[in-house]
Amino acid sequence: MTPFLLVSLIFFVLWLLFFLFSNETRKEQFIMSIVGLILSPGILLIAIHDFRNIISDTISAIGIEDLLFTFSFFGISAVIYQVLIGKHVHKFRGSRYEIKHLGHWVGHLILVLGLWIFVSLLMISVFHLISIQAVIVGGLLVGMYVIADRHDLTMNALLSGFFMAALIFIVEQLFFVRLFPLEAASFWKFDILSSFVIGGIPLEEILWAAVVGFTIGPLYEWLRRYQLK
Repeated sequence: MTPFLLVSLIFFVLWLLFFLFSNETRKEQFIMSIVGLILSPGILLIAIHDFRNIISDTISAIGIEDLLFTFSFFGISAVIYQVLIGKHVHKFRGSRYEIKHLGHWVGHLILVLGLWIFVSLLMISVFHLISIQAVIVGGLLVGMYVIADRHDLTMNALLSGFFMAALIFIVEQLFFVRLFPLEAASFWKFDILSSFVIGGIPLEEILWAAVVGFTIGPLYEWLRRYQLK
Protein backbone atom coordinates (compact mmCIF):
# COMPACT_ATOMS: atom_id res chain seq x y z
CA MET A 1 0.00 0.00 0.00
CA THR A 2 1.36 3.40 -0.99
CA PRO A 3 1.39 6.22 1.59
CA PHE A 4 -1.09 8.36 -0.37
CA LEU A 5 -3.44 5.39 -0.75
CA LEU A 6 -3.44 5.12 3.05
CA VAL A 7 -4.35 8.82 3.30
CA SER A 8 -7.13 8.29 0.76
CA LEU A 9 -8.48 5.33 2.73
CA ILE A 10 -8.49 7.40 5.93
CA PHE A 11 -10.57 10.05 4.18
CA PHE A 12 -12.91 7.36 2.86
CA VAL A 13 -13.40 6.05 6.40
CA LEU A 14 -14.27 9.60 7.49
CA TRP A 15 -16.65 9.83 4.52
CA LEU A 16 -18.37 6.64 5.68
CA LEU A 17 -18.71 7.96 9.23
CA PHE A 18 -20.34 11.16 7.96
CA PHE A 19 -22.60 9.15 5.67
CA LEU A 20 -23.70 6.67 8.35
CA PHE A 21 -24.25 9.09 11.21
CA SER A 22 -25.83 12.07 9.43
CA ASN A 23 -29.05 10.97 7.80
CA GLU A 24 -30.09 14.43 6.61
CA THR A 25 -26.93 15.08 4.61
CA ARG A 26 -26.57 11.67 2.94
CA LYS A 27 -28.08 12.69 -0.38
CA GLU A 28 -26.03 15.87 -0.62
CA GLN A 29 -22.84 14.05 0.40
CA PHE A 30 -23.25 11.24 -2.13
CA ILE A 31 -24.20 13.51 -5.05
CA MET A 32 -21.33 15.92 -4.42
CA SER A 33 -18.92 12.99 -4.17
CA ILE A 34 -20.07 11.63 -7.53
CA VAL A 35 -19.76 15.05 -9.16
CA GLY A 36 -16.29 15.43 -7.65
CA LEU A 37 -15.36 12.00 -9.01
CA ILE A 38 -16.52 12.99 -12.50
CA LEU A 39 -14.56 16.23 -12.51
CA SER A 40 -11.52 15.04 -10.55
CA PRO A 41 -9.44 13.90 -13.56
CA GLY A 42 -9.64 17.39 -15.05
CA ILE A 43 -8.80 19.17 -11.81
CA LEU A 44 -6.06 16.72 -10.81
CA LEU A 45 -4.39 16.62 -14.22
CA ILE A 46 -4.10 20.40 -14.01
CA ALA A 47 -2.88 20.48 -10.42
CA ILE A 48 -0.36 17.63 -10.32
CA HIS A 49 1.49 18.70 -13.48
CA ASP A 50 3.89 20.80 -11.44
CA PHE A 51 2.67 19.99 -7.92
CA ARG A 52 3.68 16.36 -7.42
CA ASN A 53 6.68 14.32 -8.44
CA ILE A 54 5.58 11.55 -10.81
CA ILE A 55 7.91 8.55 -10.65
CA SER A 56 7.68 7.68 -14.33
CA ASP A 57 6.14 9.19 -17.41
CA THR A 58 4.72 5.78 -18.20
CA ILE A 59 2.70 5.74 -14.99
CA SER A 60 -0.71 7.36 -15.20
CA ALA A 61 -0.85 10.67 -13.34
CA ILE A 62 -4.30 9.71 -12.01
CA GLY A 63 -4.45 6.63 -9.81
CA ILE A 64 -7.14 4.88 -7.80
CA GLU A 65 -5.93 6.71 -4.70
CA ASP A 66 -6.57 10.06 -6.40
CA LEU A 67 -10.12 9.11 -7.37
CA LEU A 68 -10.86 7.72 -3.90
CA PHE A 69 -9.41 10.86 -2.33
CA THR A 70 -11.44 13.30 -4.43
CA PHE A 71 -14.64 11.24 -4.04
CA SER A 72 -14.26 11.36 -0.26
CA PHE A 73 -12.93 14.91 -0.05
CA PHE A 74 -15.69 16.50 -2.14
CA GLY A 75 -18.41 14.66 -0.20
CA ILE A 76 -17.01 15.64 3.18
CA SER A 77 -16.50 19.24 2.06
CA ALA A 78 -20.15 19.50 1.02
CA VAL A 79 -21.55 18.55 4.43
CA ILE A 80 -18.88 19.16 7.07
CA TYR A 81 -20.38 22.50 8.12
CA GLN A 82 -23.86 21.04 8.60
CA VAL A 83 -22.58 17.96 10.43
CA LEU A 84 -20.19 19.73 12.82
CA ILE A 85 -22.28 22.85 13.46
CA GLY A 86 -25.62 21.03 13.51
CA LYS A 87 -27.34 23.04 10.79
CA HIS A 88 -30.39 21.79 8.87
CA VAL A 89 -31.56 22.71 5.38
CA HIS A 90 -34.86 24.44 4.66
CA LYS A 91 -36.34 25.66 1.41
CA PHE A 92 -35.23 29.20 0.63
CA ARG A 93 -38.21 31.53 1.02
CA GLY A 94 -38.80 33.96 -1.77
CA SER A 95 -36.92 31.89 -4.34
CA ARG A 96 -37.77 32.96 -7.85
CA TYR A 97 -37.12 29.56 -9.33
CA GLU A 98 -36.91 25.94 -8.34
CA ILE A 99 -34.88 23.25 -10.04
CA LYS A 100 -37.13 20.22 -9.73
CA HIS A 101 -35.32 17.61 -11.76
CA LEU A 102 -32.14 16.01 -10.42
CA GLY A 103 -30.45 15.93 -13.82
CA HIS A 104 -31.19 19.61 -14.38
CA TRP A 105 -29.47 20.95 -11.29
CA VAL A 106 -26.65 18.39 -11.43
CA GLY A 107 -26.00 19.73 -14.91
CA HIS A 108 -25.84 23.25 -13.47
CA LEU A 109 -23.47 21.98 -10.80
CA ILE A 110 -21.11 20.42 -13.33
CA LEU A 111 -21.18 23.63 -15.37
CA VAL A 112 -20.19 25.68 -12.31
CA LEU A 113 -17.33 23.35 -11.48
CA GLY A 114 -16.36 23.21 -15.13
CA LEU A 115 -16.00 26.98 -14.89
CA TRP A 116 -13.55 26.37 -12.07
CA ILE A 117 -11.41 24.26 -14.42
CA PHE A 118 -11.69 26.85 -17.22
CA VAL A 119 -10.62 29.73 -14.95
CA SER A 120 -7.71 27.63 -13.68
CA LEU A 121 -6.50 27.01 -17.23
CA LEU A 122 -6.90 30.71 -17.95
CA MET A 123 -4.74 31.58 -14.94
CA ILE A 124 -2.04 29.23 -16.22
CA SER A 125 -2.04 30.42 -19.82
CA VAL A 126 -2.55 34.16 -19.28
CA PHE A 127 -1.01 34.92 -15.88
CA HIS A 128 1.53 32.05 -15.91
CA LEU A 129 0.66 30.76 -12.46
CA ILE A 130 1.83 27.29 -11.58
CA SER A 131 -1.02 24.80 -11.80
CA ILE A 132 -1.88 24.33 -8.13
CA GLN A 133 -1.96 28.08 -7.58
CA ALA A 134 -4.25 28.43 -10.61
CA VAL A 135 -6.62 25.79 -9.20
CA ILE A 136 -6.69 27.67 -5.89
CA VAL A 137 -7.45 31.02 -7.58
CA GLY A 138 -10.13 29.45 -9.83
CA GLY A 139 -11.90 27.81 -6.92
CA LEU A 140 -11.69 30.95 -4.82
CA LEU A 141 -13.31 33.05 -7.56
CA VAL A 142 -16.18 30.57 -7.96
CA GLY A 143 -16.70 30.43 -4.19
CA MET A 144 -16.69 34.22 -3.90
CA TYR A 145 -19.34 34.46 -6.61
CA VAL A 146 -21.55 32.00 -4.71
CA ILE A 147 -21.43 33.89 -1.41
CA ALA A 148 -21.78 37.25 -3.21
CA ASP A 149 -25.08 35.95 -4.56
CA ARG A 150 -26.10 34.32 -1.24
CA HIS A 151 -24.69 36.20 1.74
CA ASP A 152 -26.39 33.78 4.12
CA LEU A 153 -23.97 31.06 2.98
CA THR A 154 -20.86 33.05 3.94
CA MET A 155 -20.36 31.29 7.27
CA ASN A 156 -20.90 27.92 5.60
CA ALA A 157 -18.16 28.69 3.06
CA LEU A 158 -15.68 30.11 5.57
CA LEU A 159 -16.03 27.37 8.18
CA SER A 160 -16.12 24.61 5.57
CA GLY A 161 -12.83 25.97 4.24
CA PHE A 162 -11.32 26.11 7.73
CA PHE A 163 -12.50 22.62 8.66
CA MET A 164 -11.17 21.06 5.45
CA ALA A 165 -7.80 22.81 5.79
CA ALA A 166 -7.52 21.53 9.37
CA LEU A 167 -8.62 18.05 8.33
CA ILE A 168 -6.07 17.72 5.52
CA PHE A 169 -3.32 18.95 7.82
CA ILE A 170 -4.17 16.54 10.63
CA VAL A 171 -4.63 13.48 8.40
CA GLU A 172 -1.51 14.07 6.30
CA GLN A 173 0.53 14.85 9.41
CA LEU A 174 -0.51 11.68 11.24
CA PHE A 175 -0.73 9.21 8.37
CA PHE A 176 1.74 10.55 5.81
CA VAL A 177 4.44 12.93 7.01
CA ARG A 178 5.10 11.16 10.31
CA LEU A 179 4.66 7.57 9.10
CA PHE A 180 6.45 8.00 5.76
CA PRO A 181 8.84 10.98 6.12
CA LEU A 182 11.04 10.03 3.16
CA GLU A 183 8.10 9.54 0.80
CA ALA A 184 6.49 12.77 2.01
CA ALA A 185 9.71 14.69 1.43
CA SER A 186 9.74 13.61 -2.23
CA PHE A 187 5.97 13.62 -2.88
CA TRP A 188 5.61 17.34 -3.61
CA LYS A 189 7.76 19.49 -5.90
CA PHE A 190 8.97 21.78 -3.14
CA ASP A 191 11.51 23.45 -5.41
CA ILE A 192 8.87 25.21 -7.53
CA LEU A 193 6.26 25.76 -4.82
CA SER A 194 6.31 28.64 -2.36
CA SER A 195 8.83 28.49 0.45
CA PHE A 196 6.07 28.17 3.07
CA VAL A 197 5.96 24.66 4.53
CA ILE A 198 3.88 23.80 7.61
CA GLY A 199 4.83 20.59 9.36
CA GLY A 200 6.32 19.15 6.19
CA ILE A 201 3.22 20.02 4.13
CA PRO A 202 3.44 22.78 1.50
CA LEU A 203 1.17 25.76 2.05
CA GLU A 204 -0.45 25.13 -1.36
CA GLU A 205 -1.75 21.75 -0.17
CA ILE A 206 -3.49 23.34 2.80
CA LEU A 207 -4.81 26.24 0.73
CA TRP A 208 -6.14 23.84 -1.90
CA ALA A 209 -8.09 21.98 0.79
CA ALA A 210 -9.39 25.26 2.22
CA VAL A 211 -10.58 26.46 -1.19
CA VAL A 212 -12.35 23.16 -1.90
CA GLY A 213 -14.21 23.51 1.40
CA PHE A 214 -14.91 27.19 0.77
CA THR A 215 -16.32 26.52 -2.71
CA ILE A 216 -17.94 23.08 -2.41
CA GLY A 217 -19.41 23.67 1.07
CA PRO A 218 -22.21 26.06 0.00
CA LEU A 219 -22.69 24.86 -3.62
CA TYR A 220 -25.50 22.37 -2.96
CA GLU A 221 -27.55 24.88 -0.95
CA TRP A 222 -26.89 27.61 -3.50
CA LEU A 223 -28.11 25.56 -6.45
CA ARG A 224 -31.04 23.96 -4.61
CA ARG A 225 -32.11 27.27 -3.06
CA TYR A 226 -31.81 25.96 0.50
CA GLN A 227 -31.15 27.86 3.71
CA LEU A 228 -29.24 26.51 6.69
CA LYS A 229 -30.88 26.96 10.09
